[in-house]
Amino acid sequence: MMSEPFIALAAASLIDRGHAVDIYGLSSIETTGFSSAPSIQRKLRGRFRNASWPAGYGRRLLHLPAVSWRLARRHGVGRLPVLKPQIYRRGWTDLTSSYQADALAVPGSYDILHCHFATLGEFVLKHRRAGILKGHLIVHFRGYDISEVVRAQGSGVYDYLWDAADGFVANCAHFRDRAIGLGCPADKIAVVGSGIDLEGFPYRDPRPLGDGPVECITVGRLTPRKGVHVLIEALRRLIEKGRNLKLTVVGDGEQRSALEKQAGETRLAGRVRFLGACDHAQIGALLEASHIFVAASMTSPTGGADAPVNTIKEAMAVGVPTCATRHGGIPELVEEGETGVLAEEGDPADLAAALDRLLLCEADWPALTRRARARVVRTYGSDAVTDKLLEVYRRALSAGPHGLPEAARPEGLSMAPSRSSGTGS
Repeated sequence: MMSEPFIALAAASLIDRGHAVDIYGLSSIETTGFSSAPSIQRKLRGRFRNASWPAGYGRRLLHLPAVSWRLARRHGVGRLPVLKPQIYRRGWTDLTSSYQADALAVPGSYDILHCHFATLGEFVLKHRRAGILKGHLIVHFRGYDISEVVRAQGSGVYDYLWDAADGFVANCAHFRDRAIGLGCPADKIAVVGSGIDLEGFPYRDPRPLGDGPVECITVGRLTPRKGVHVLIEALRRLIEKGRNLKLTVVGDGEQRSALEKQAGETRLAGRVRFLGACDHAQIGALLEASHIFVAASMTSPTGGADAPVNTIKEAMAVGVPTCATRHGGIPELVEEGETGVLAEEGDPADLAAALDRLLLCEADWPALTRRARARVVRTYGSDAVTDKLLEVYRRALSAGPHGLPEAARPEGLSMAPSRSSGTGS
């Protein structure tokens, strides 16, 4: 989705470096609006297009002649997706490939075609084979694509990409190793974390504990993978032992009613408040009013896993002591005793013990949070992330056209930037 803030930040950072960027949403998902800072939104005006098509096959068929006419005028009859069933296959059968192609700019020539989720690689690769798009293909593994999709569709789901793509990116070492285990060439994949806009998250010293309740906060979509049900149980255990704790839950999702019921049944209704979705400004104010940030991420029933999630980075950036779980790529960010404390995922007793450890070391909070801020700046600040991403692009470009080594280039082919050079996402 084009509204993903980490994609918006990545695009804006590339623009700041003088690169041209077009952003495409190819999955016919209604956009939900940018949650990024207004300054980032301004940089991206006019740079994105969202593919869409009717939900029913009959309506897609009805509008197909008009779509095909537009494509023929722009690309020529020979490149029409409807004439290339051998390339598009599933997208040809359900007609979606034509609607995707209709959203792509002409001439569609880029230096880099960056798929910000691996599931998009199938679409972009087919459009490249059909001549609708041109450029070096970079495939990005971010989370659900390397966890839930693999469990649902099997370990060979990305076999078609390993040779076809010119480079791969994982947003943590944990997912890089998973990709290599599936067959990704180790020399073609780099780790580039999802960046955050540090200007929106200035550091301040941790809020000291007083005589009142300890204010804890967790932020994220209310799904089983975020482990909020485990956090509520851990909170109950600590309160029973005499700890004076409150919890603010920011986010919405299918688990909200069940979580509210759980809090009520465990007599925590007055200690747990559910605020629903909040924008970045609201979250910033809530973090400032909190003593501790908690991320209880865990493997979902469908196999979903998290990288170092941005909400943890943001809390660490502003100086809120953080408790998280040994899950996915999170330990690459939160290190026990160094930048926060860790608990075993899905274990309320261990989560309660970790929170207790954090409360007992209040004197160490200033040093701990400064180390946490430094790690976020060094690894996930937008400047550092953009440097790493540009290096991935340069490696792909230096390998020759579409990953061919220099010796394999067709005679006379130039590596000069195209007239419409940039990044298609």
